[in-house]
Amino acid sequence: MDPLQRSRASAARRSQSRGARRRAIVVNYAEDPDGCADVIAELVAEYEVYIEGEHEHCPDCPVARSGPFIAYSMLEWKAIYADGCLDRWTVPDIHEYMLDHFPRKVSADGRLLGATPACVRDLMYFLADRGSLRGEDPSLPGDAADEFFERFVEANRDRRNWGFAKRTFTGPLGAIVGRMAERAEPEADERAARAPVGNVDGSLGNRRRAKEKAVAARRRQRKAARAARKWRQG
Repeated sequence: MDPLQRSRASAARRSQSRGARRRAIVVNYAEDPDGCADVIAELVAEYEVYIEGEHEHCPDCPVARSGPFIAYSMLEWKAIYADGCLDRWTVPDIHEYMLDHFPRKVSADGRLLGATPACVRDLMYFLADRGSLRGEDPSLPGDAADEFFERFVEANRDRRNWGFAKRTFTGPLGAIVGRMAERAEPEADERAARAPVGNVDGSLGNRRRAKEKAVAARRRQRKAARAARKWRQG
């Protein structure tokens, strides 16, 4: 069994026992960068297992597609640039990550920008569901990601916010990235899942997609309620 398989197997075992309150996940990047990287990798591997179970019926949804990348980026920011408490998230944390760190450090096209709010929200639900989330009710930082979205896109479109490494890496593609950011918007499936079915075209294919999206919306609501209960019980 290779290292990745061992990590995923370990994550699967941990995910089976999620729900009970866990001890705090605190790292010190300055003193132990390797240990910090291991903790993040294990947590992301566990999150990937969680995604496989929670999103098995929508393999192309924003979270299944981009969740692990955004989760790793958020946890890395928490470990290196913030307080090192990987399980404590507040609205100010989401504000700083989305409006300061992400524009400076992360290169993203419009599709990834559009997926980011859903991925941020899902990571909060994951941490709450495994009994780890500390700080605020998981719905608050999750909702903040949606509220900050327009400012998030504007911050990523403005090259003055890009860090040196991001500008250097992007190089002549900067204009392309900028145009992609201009077209970024919350994922179409997220919008359609919240739209009344009566607004959907009457074809069979559209009705089927509308039903699937409505099911996804109800699943998100159940996850939010479950995460809130776990957080209150903690």
